[in-house]
Amino acid sequence: MRNLINRAAAATTFTVWNTKRQAKEALCNERGDFYISDGVKIIIAVVLGALLLTALSGIFNDTVIPRITHEIEALFG
Repeated sequence: MRNLINRAAAATTFTVWNTKRQAKEALCNERGDFYISDGVKIIIAVVLGALLLTALSGIFNDTVIPRITHEIEALFG
């Protein structure tokens, strides 16, 4: 029983150290792969934000604001 526990503890320790090593290698990676992917993500976010802003301003300028203006003029005018 003691031998089984010792083997399980050794296997767990090995797994933890191996995972720690892999995480350290991934975080210390300076090859540029992460910089390129992060740059692409930022560009996509900016483009989608601009498209969303254009769509929302078009909706508000063409439908919402004229309707609100008409309702306010009808209410007070």
